[in-house]
Amino acid sequence: MLKKILLAAVPVLCLLPADAKTIYVSNAGNDKNPGSAKAPFKTIAFAARKALPGDTVKILPGLYREQIQFTRSGKKGAPITFAGTRGKKGEFLTIVESDGVALNKWELAPEIGKNVWKAKVAKRPAIVMMDGKMIAQINSRTMALKRWKKLPDLIQENDIWSAFGPKCKRIPGLDLLALDKDIQVKHQYFRKRREQFWPVLNYVLSGWSNGFLYVRFANGSTPQKHKFTAAFGEGFTLSGVSNMKFTDLHMRGSRYQFHLVKQCSFITIENCLLMHGGARIRIDSECSNVTVNNNIMTAGFVRDDLFGLRSSADMRGGLLYLIFKYIIGTSLSDDVGVTNRGKNTLITNNVILRGLIGVQAFGPDVKLHDNVIREMSSVGIVTGPYGGGHFYENLVMNCGIPLRIHRIREAHRDPLRTEYHYRNLFVQAPHGGSNVFVHCSSMLIGDDVINFEKDKKGKLVYKKNPPKPVDPGRFYIYHNTFWGGQDGGYGLQVDRLARIFRSVLPFYFINNIVKFCPRHNSRWIDAMEGNLFYLFGPSEVKDKSLRDPGLYKVNRSIGIVKHEKIWNNKGKYGLPDMTVSANSPAEASGIDINKVKLGKDGRQMPPLPGFKAGYFKGKAPAAGAFQVGESQEKFYRMHRRTEEISKMLRAASK
Repeated sequence: MLKKILLAAVPVLCLLPADAKTIYVSNAGNDKNPGSAKAPFKTIAFAARKALPGDTVKILPGLYREQIQFTRSGKKGAPITFAGTRGKKGEFLTIVESDGVALNKWELAPEIGKNVWKAKVAKRPAIVMMDGKMIAQINSRTMALKRWKKLPDLIQENDIWSAFGPKCKRIPGLDLLALDKDIQVKHQYFRKRREQFWPVLNYVLSGWSNGFLYVRFANGSTPQKHKFTAAFGEGFTLSGVSNMKFTDLHMRGSRYQFHLVKQCSFITIENCLLMHGGARIRIDSECSNVTVNNNIMTAGFVRDDLFGLRSSADMRGGLLYLIFKYIIGTSLSDDVGVTNRGKNTLITNNVILRGLIGVQAFGPDVKLHDNVIREMSSVGIVTGPYGGGHFYENLVMNCGIPLRIHRIREAHRDPLRTEYHYRNLFVQAPHGGSNVFVHCSSMLIGDDVINFEKDKKGKLVYKKNPPKPVDPGRFYIYHNTFWGGQDGGYGLQVDRLARIFRSVLPFYFINNIVKFCPRHNSRWIDAMEGNLFYLFGPSEVKDKSLRDPGLYKVNRSIGIVKHEKIWNNKGKYGLPDMTVSANSPAEASGIDINKVKLGKDGRQMPPLPGFKAGYFKGKAPAAGAFQVGESQEKFYRMHRRTEEISKMLRAASK
């Protein structure tokens, strides 16, 4: 059971009204008490009903099993603060866990399959935990499918991800629980490779049906050897409130640890440890001015060591992604650190470790910077259709896709969707993971549907004269360093979408260092200039296979090189040194983003955020996140802190 996690506490200063008071909560207290230090309340929920603007609710050490809906607001300059207690070394001593049911009465369920157990649970749990860690729970729609007459010997692609309906080919949930312990999965993601199904689940899988929670142990274990909890609902739900602050709390064991709904504003969540559920923090579309600062977030899954593993030699992370998306979820990724649809959200200084998606930035005017996002089986950062904002100086490591720009033409937006991505470090294995993946679904959903027609081959394409054209916005990706990536993977590949839309897409891919993709083509992108393309080894596409000679004119491609010819590359703490080395081909390979005319129409670009005049020395800037002589020490500090947190999480969970 996870008990103590260390994290350096950050002091918070705030001017409060003279009559502000501190309300105390303790497991040993009583809600009939006055809430003083000597006579504290017992529950956080009761204290929340008593707190007034400017008050601080101080929650003393202990485990609090509560689900709370907050409906009382603070005031500008006088927020209501809920503060946990930290130890001398920064340990989280205040733990808040959703209401749950301890499962102690188990019986075998041979009618389902071998080594399947069941316990009476009145309704479907939000999550199921075993020994303090979340285990996989099959989604309710899959559990409702009628059982097959014969179990498969091999899990095929359609067996787990086909659409629900009359032609659904998914393996029913009760049959998933009964699958052979050695069964393998075959999938196009794996190419010729097959992966074992049960090991990525730590040999345990659960599902709820008709008043029973079923648990299968493919390794022959029994529930009596473990501590099981069925948890329900959400942790802290904020509804229509403003000016509140939450700090120094360890939140776990619910569907969402924080859920902000119905016009919440000026909410701060900081210095917390958040685990489990479908999302650690969910911010809905009517919310605004939320700050998420200096938190640790992790899925806390029973096999969290496998997140991020996606390569031709090891696709267990890819299989874990498929399980979270199509077995735990129905078709959407069912695990996110922060999912944001709010306006003016600030997400900064967080460490987001081991899960499916780091941050879903779907709201407008988001600022996402100085975060570390690591080991995400799906995506590090994903931006969404109604979003836009600034994404800079983040360290994104070992994710299936570091950056996914999602649904670029789904609907009309006001203001226009505009994204700025700059000075980020995206670090992959030399031959693993993609880099920037661009997605669009507007031919299937949204306002853009009426603008499509079928061509002579029956494929959907944009009409030459669409009745209701959609402006997708503007996407500026500049001065980033992409280290590594899979062979033939995406650097920035949008040619397929450009052909569908019969137009140049509004991407400005400028002054980046990125692994070359044979599908890079300047015809489909408004501006791809000043970039340095490289390859890693002879197994990849050779430099001479560049399909677009025009790329040579405005970018530099150096073919297969050793890393140290571009970067200093000695590194610290397991993070490569990606500063520009002496005589690097990156030196002076870029273009001055404050002066150059870009795009197919040769327009003078407005000054791009993050780079004032004089940001480089010499005739031209270096490509990538660093200029000549610039230090990477800030990113080393971020990485070192993350390594320490990762070690503490693993040690505390044993």
